[in-house]
Amino acid sequence: MSNWKAALRESPLKPIYLWLANRWRGVRRLFAYPDTASVGAVDYDAYWERKAGTHIGTLSPWRMKRARAIAPLIMTGSSVLDLGVGDGALLKYLIDECKIEAVGVDVSPKAVAFCTANGLDVRLADMNKPVSLYMRELFDERVFDYVILSEIIEHLPDPESLLRDLQPFVRLGFIISIPNTGFHQHRLRLLLGRFPLQWVVTPGEHLRFWTRADFHWWSRQLGYRIVREIPYEGTPLLKEMLPGLFAAAFIYLLKPE
Repeated sequence: MSNWKAALRESPLKPIYLWLANRWRGVRRLFAYPDTASVGAVDYDAYWERKAGTHIGTLSPWRMKRARAIAPLIMTGSSVLDLGVGDGALLKYLIDECKIEAVGVDVSPKAVAFCTANGLDVRLADMNKPVSLYMRELFDERVFDYVILSEIIEHLPDPESLLRDLQPFVRLGFIISIPNTGFHQHRLRLLLGRFPLQWVVTPGEHLRFWTRADFHWWSRQLGYRIVREIPYEGTPLLKEMLPGLFAAAFIYLLKPE
């Protein structure tokens, strides 16, 4: 089967094969669970260990769309802190494209070690701990132009405190990306009796969930203004027309009111 798939990817039928494969993957997500699924605590060191030597440090098509959407939001030469930097692929892309002065933070020692070995300035810290502790210890309470939280706040039990505590350290704004729980495939999956599938290994990966309407309300409650909203993934064309229903994920630029 794998040889047959590989042959199709190299053949003139590749566009048709990829279109059908993506449609089948979308239908399957309405009923099934990931092949990697298990129940238990999230081990991010194990996650990066599995990716080591294969996809670690490279941007998948989904992540590349996100990186290309984030880059225009950042002023050339600005200072950026990426919280939850992971394998550093996004940070490396932004350094190359925007010529930024960038540092990162992650909770996984393996991810930090990989980033450091590849020339990135990434420090080890747990974002569930008080911000003032690691901002003082790691960065001497430095103020950054932007703080990036890419696919991070849904993993945290208290992202509200994180944003409030980080505000004194941010000059131009937060860049936040989140999955959209209101995406039509998630709504259909819920209608069919299964909770929206926004995880790969275990349901415990995500602790918080937002629809587009939820995130707008949530931002106002925290005292932030949405300067830019980018539905960077989802159903082509429709995601711009009806983003709350057809966007699978959003990027936001937030500034204090």
